[in-house]
Amino acid sequence: MSISWEQKRFSLQYGGKALTEWPMRRETRENGAETVVCWRLEDGLVVTNVFRQCAEFSACEWVTWLENTGTSNSKMISTIWDCDVALPWDAAQPDRHTAYLPAREDALQVYCPKGADNNREAFSFDLDALNDSANRYACQLYPGQKRAFATTGGRSSNSPCAPFFGAHQNGHGVIFAIGWTGQWHCEIARGAQEIAIRTGIEGARFFLKPGEKLRTSSFVLMEYEGDILAGHNQWRRLVKARYSLIGAPGREAQMPLCTGLWGGMSTESALRRLATIRNAALPFEYIWMDAGWYGGAEVGASPDEFEGDWGMHTGDWRVNRAHPDGLVEVSAAIHDMGMKYILWFEPERVVRGTPITREHPEYLIPDPNGGPFLLLDLGNPDAWQYCFDTLANFIEKLRIDCLRQDFNFEPLPYWRSKDEPDRQGVAEIRHILGLYRLWDALLARFPHLIIDNCASGGRRIDIETLRRSVPLWRNDGQCPANFPAELNQAQGINYAWWLPYSGTGTGRPWGDIYRTRSSYAPGLTTNFAFSERDAFGAEAGQLAWIAKFGAEYLRVRPYLTEDFYPLTSGVSGDDAWCAVQYHRSAQGDGILQAFRRALSPYTAARFALRGLQAEKMYCFEDADTGETVCLPGDALMREGLPVEILERRTARLFFYRPQE
Repeated sequence: MSISWEQKRFSLQYGGKALTEWPMRRETRENGAETVVCWRLEDGLVVTNVFRQCAEFSACEWVTWLENTGTSNSKMISTIWDCDVALPWDAAQPDRHTAYLPAREDALQVYCPKGADNNREAFSFDLDALNDSANRYACQLYPGQKRAFATTGGRSSNSPCAPFFGAHQNGHGVIFAIGWTGQWHCEIARGAQEIAIRTGIEGARFFLKPGEKLRTSSFVLMEYEGDILAGHNQWRRLVKARYSLIGAPGREAQMPLCTGLWGGMSTESALRRLATIRNAALPFEYIWMDAGWYGGAEVGASPDEFEGDWGMHTGDWRVNRAHPDGLVEVSAAIHDMGMKYILWFEPERVVRGTPITREHPEYLIPDPNGGPFLLLDLGNPDAWQYCFDTLANFIEKLRIDCLRQDFNFEPLPYWRSKDEPDRQGVAEIRHILGLYRLWDALLARFPHLIIDNCASGGRRIDIETLRRSVPLWRNDGQCPANFPAELNQAQGINYAWWLPYSGTGTGRPWGDIYRTRSSYAPGLTTNFAFSERDAFGAEAGQLAWIAKFGAEYLRVRPYLTEDFYPLTSGVSGDDAWCAVQYHRSAQGDGILQAFRRALSPYTAARFALRGLQAEKMYCFEDADTGETVCLPGDALMREGLPVEILERRTARLFFYRPQE
């Protein structure tokens, strides 16, 4: 089933004919695992495909560039499939099921995760609903059938679908992903002896002007043998090794433990909170200052995130009068504590009436419906330079360690309103390539920097953004202080199928270990001191509890990017239990988390573990009591670990290791 560079990988129409029908000169250059194939047409069109193999993970990737080296406009480029492959597949397809029969376990299963939408189902997929023809995210595919997927609004992991996919049958499968941070679409079709996969930028159809060069979406494909979960753990290891900013040379080895401050609070209030954190020796690694710190002299302090008009000043990146020294003192205090600084921006969204709208309207794409928000056009070289200079100046002046880049509206209508006739998709392509160039340039300029990719909470997660950023705030469902803990339980399991690195928040859970443990993710942001109205440190024992919680989380964190085994469904109701295991195969140790939800009538459960060695004994440490029990690996995998939770809405955490 392996893809090689000799195979067809993409397709397009040029001047109404297939690209392969035109006279051309083909050039091939190989450099280790990378192969570059270049097709040169007589009129000056150059098509270049860059193909890379990763034999360690049975994976490959490619991307295609289109360039007009001629002196006149190219012919029309249309029907562009950035991936167009047919994978040989098992011809022994079972009989097609009907509405009256259950789904077949040995049939071809095709699935993708739901997009981010602020609920428990974000990034989930339901293989148990395969026989439901209305299931948008997973199905059994039979010969002659086709299933289509797409994002909406121009953000890559927006609802309804995220750009990650799986196909599995009879112990083998593929996982693949689209690398595009805009509007993608995908078709998967089942033939008699193959699966056809087509992906691309939705609606792209254009000619190239002389000297113009554009890129398609990238594509990553990985094969595996074994069950679906084995495939996804292989995928997690691939993403860690090849597509993650975390762990890259010169970058952070782990996602951070943060605490947040509202940017609209005064400098004086922020410094008081920082002093409390310092004096209590709380174990935070980063201080996250959120929105509300900008807008110029006419904007004053706002005590919390629910006051003020922070969303109506984006585009005006003058520090407001709540911080008279321009945030320099806040930055200095954070770094003097031995911590690092995260600052919030939303550079692509500009509010009508801010200075840049008067000074450089040519940098902006207006809302085609006349709304108050404009899009900073990163495809415009001057606008790009303005954006880069603005961010770079702040990073340098304030010694910013993590740039938090948000993106709270849907850009697709803007791009399409700017496109010329017969140039559909060009504005989007130029903007997205500008975004990649912006992040690449910032990371090159500031080797210490990490970039937090938020986008209304996890709505621009794809292979290309993962190369350059981390989703430290994977879902805006965690914004309210009283959000349900089960939201984090579910999303922790859902995201872990696809991403080894993601981050979430805790709300304000003083002493609430159920809520706190529900939030354990590879990256974690607490809001203990977020608002000026938070009685931070005022309650007896509060700071000691935060310190204890932080120490436990830091002990748990290294396991959360290792092999992942969901022991229950995350999206089930509040009358159920939820449990998950993370296992370090190299060391043989791991953790197990179990949650008895608020409405569950069951006081005990048994969980069959994965990844253990049958012949070894494993010792389990109860994180609350310190008590240890040792059990044989074969029994733990066959019969399971018994867990008792007598009280509802309670969590238990176990660390386990093989006995010496």
